[in-house]
Amino acid sequence: MAVTEPVADFMLQAADADIKTPWNLQAAIMNDTDPSAQDTATQDALFTGKQVKVFLYNQQVTDDTTDKYLQLAKDNGIPVVGVYETMPANYHYQDWMLAEVKALETAVTQGTSTEHL
Repeated sequence: MAVTEPVADFMLQAADADIKTPWNLQAAIMNDTDPSAQDTATQDALFTGKQVKVFLYNQQVTDDTTDKYLQLAKDNGIPVVGVYETMPANYHYQDWMLAEVKALETAVTQGTSTEHL
């Protein structure tokens, strides 16, 4: 898996997923700072080398960096799952979590993107 931020890391860890995005890149994006050139190159290679099955991004916080990764995933046929750090409107907590888990499952098993709940 590739991610922008550690928003869904607990879910991914519970699913025993291999998060390949460098932690320092996740932290830089989370803290609104520029990731290092080395971490950026590593993340880029995850997409261009098709080393990941799914890309999860925090769709509530986007910028030029996250938009670039979203486009790289799409350009390389990698399914995208938009995750939320705060509960979207019209959801109860359990429904929200279940929707994110189902979106991840659909991406992994069917190659289908779910950018927004």
